[in-house]
Amino acid sequence: MIHFFRRIRQKLLTENKISRYLLYAIGEILLVVIGILIALQVNNWNEERKQRAEEIEVLKSVRKGLSDTVAEFQFLNGIRNKVLYGTRGIFEEIDKGEVNKELLDSLMGLTFYRPTFNNKQGAIDLLFTSGKINLIHNDSIREMLLFWPGLIDDMVEEEGYATEMFMEHYYPAAAKYVNVDELIEKVLSTSFFGTEIEEERFSSLTFPNRYEDMFQDREFLNHLRMRATHMRITNGEIEELTLQAHHIIETIDNEIKR
Repeated sequence: MIHFFRRIRQKLLTENKISRYLLYAIGEILLVVIGILIALQVNNWNEERKQRAEEIEVLKSVRKGLSDTVAEFQFLNGIRNKVLYGTRGIFEEIDKGEVNKELLDSLMGLTFYRPTFNNKQGAIDLLFTSGKINLIHNDSIREMLLFWPGLIDDMVEEEGYATEMFMEHYYPAAAKYVNVDELIEKVLSTSFFGTEIEEERFSSLTFPNRYEDMFQDREFLNHLRMRATHMRITNGEIEELTLQAHHIIETIDNEIKR
């Protein structure tokens, strides 16, 4: 092809057709420019295709991370509901004015559960540390992901406060009246977490749980009631987070299908 154009130029120069040669030269330059532009456009298309493929992979990773988080939310809310069940049950037994030791042992054991969110947001954290958040072109998705860590932090803060109140107030108040060694054996030797756990007894000593005295202890009852409140607050925050996560996932799905 190069030889072909060269022969044309030589022929025009030999025939002294300067005007036609100039037109030809301009045409050749235009062809070169057009070729360069086409090459650049093809290169841009390839880059856009690569970026789109990477964006989709990032979105899929975020989607999976959110789905895993929602699954953990549901599991932890199940535990909190067990705590609430135990709390309500104890107050119901108090209202009855009767002491059913076996039932109260089980209910008290449920109030000892301490659900905690692991707060591992690998895919979303990576977006910010690696700068890959800029790969996401959908403004709505990007904005929701920017707000997501703050929403998680609010929930974790409330959860941490509930755990602090349990360790510093509720547990000491309850420990005055119950045999913790016995309760732990009953609580952990269940299938609630998916497997049977044979919890070891650390003492052969037995002493009665003093439920009648516990029911007269205003401090214990107040801490028990507040434990239920903390569980309900965190569950409410989790429900809002779950709705937000589902909304982000739905928006991501629509973006991937686009």
